[in-house]
Amino acid sequence: FQNPSHPYTQALLSATPVADPEHHKERIKLTGELPSPLNVPAGCAFAPRCWKATDKCRAERPELMDETHQAACFYA
Repeated sequence: FQNPSHPYTQALLSATPVADPEHHKERIKLTGELPSPLNVPAGCAFAPRCWKATDKCRAERPELMDETHQAACFYA
C-alpha cells in the first residue's frame, strides 16, 4: 500500500480517506468508459481510463512484471 506501481491501484488508494486532517493527498479521478466484457478491447483493459496510456497500451496487452510484484503495466 505504500508504493503502488499500477495506475489503477494508485487511483483506488488515492480515494481512501486519511485519519489525519492536516494530511492532504491528491485524488486521482478516473474518466472514460469501462470496457464492455462482451467486446474486450485490444491491449490493456484499463487503457481507456488510464492517464498514463499510450498507443502501445491500446495495442498490446502487458504481461505481469515479475513473480514478486504482480502488476501488468508497461509503465508501472
